[in-house]
Amino acid sequence: MTGPTQHAAVPVLEAWDETSAFRGVSVALPPPLAAAHVRPGQVVKIRTDAGEGFFALASAPDPRGVADLLVKRGGHVADAVIARAVPGGHLELTPPFGKGFPVAEAEGKDVLLFAAGSAIAPVRALVQHIARERGRFGRVTLFYGQRLGAEFAYLDEHMAWERHGVRVILCRSAADDAWVGVRGRVQDVARSLAFGGASPGDAVAFVSGMTAMVEDVRRTLAQAGIPPERVHANF
Repeated sequence: MTGPTQHAAVPVLEAWDETSAFRGVSVALPPPLAAAHVRPGQVVKIRTDAGEGFFALASAPDPRGVADLLVKRGGHVADAVIARAVPGGHLELTPPFGKGFPVAEAEGKDVLLFAAGSAIAPVRALVQHIARERGRFGRVTLFYGQRLGAEFAYLDEHMAWERHGVRVILCRSAADDAWVGVRGRVQDVARSLAFGGASPGDAVAFVSGMTAMVEDVRRTLAQAGIPPERVHANF
């Protein structure tokens, strides 16, 4: 995936620590870029002095042109983005691109969402879209995995997601005696919880994470009766 090559200076509206590892950033897309943001799960390229990187938009398309990013500390480009992403500053972004999530294919069906690590960003955009159009979907369950309990992003939003009919199941994979929630990989937790009660014969799944995780989710869902053509990644 190469994507657009033209960049625009995009104003930074806000920046905050979502967790110790993740920095949240809100930007104001100018009209030409905002017009390209048409589906949750799309990505942008950000250009910095350290190079260029791909980042999934962490918010659904917004008519105001406001878009969020979730940037994980520790990479050269990511750290350069974080250093430049101060309110009143600018980031150099391409227009949003990529196929995103084909969310229309899930209308009228139960929905399973899977996210691990920083891949919660595009899935958050999908959750926002579903919440706005909640009556178009059946049962919705999000299985969200992190190694440590302190690494879960958007914790202050999870209750609102639940109020909008999106069941949130946090899956911690590393050992921690202080963790009182479920443990294990998202696909294993989903299987142990009967996929949140979704009907395998008529459910649609959306997944975002590392390639190995995505393939493991696909295999688990296929064994449960959800064929690969009903399991969608955002790129």
